[in-house]
Amino acid sequence: MQKHALSFSIITALIFIVIISSSCGSDKKKTDVSDSTKIQVVKPFSVGNYNFAILENAKFIPYNKAIYHRGDEVYMVLENVGPFAKDKDSLNHAEMKMEVTNSIGELVTRRENLFGSRGEGNFKNNILKSPYASYESDLKDKPGKFTLSVTIYDLLKKDSIVVSDDFFLE
Repeated sequence: MQKHALSFSIITALIFIVIISSSCGSDKKKTDVSDSTKIQVVKPFSVGNYNFAILENAKFIPYNKAIYHRGDEVYMVLENVGPFAKDKDSLNHAEMKMEVTNSIGELVTRRENLFGSRGEGNFKNNILKSPYASYESDLKDKPGKFTLSVTIYDLLKKDSIVVSDDFFLE
């Protein structure tokens, strides 16, 4: 019993010495990260919800069936994407990519840099309210199942989120 108590005391003393010695050596100058690289990060990057949609009178109408006719434009509308980090000028930086694959996984189309200069701004509450991507199907598309994938990037956090779901062309 005395050996265990002695061993515990020695280990405790060694831990104490390590803690003291590491805090005593802090006289060295610490370099601060420059203001130009500081970013504000708060919550995990996420998507509140998403829906397939159709566009009527310049408004998105949720279209939960996700069954379209060849030649229709297929929309995926995301809701409340973020939060995005801000740079030193209080601007957010986002980008988006969209891909469509067919039922056997072959790439039908890929579009990148969809936000362009619109992806830089001061997003209200660091959230993109309703970004969307669209695929204009073609009469040459074979009927069947397709997958629409939308990737949103936070360029400051170097983070991204992907939303993928299937839709059908008849």
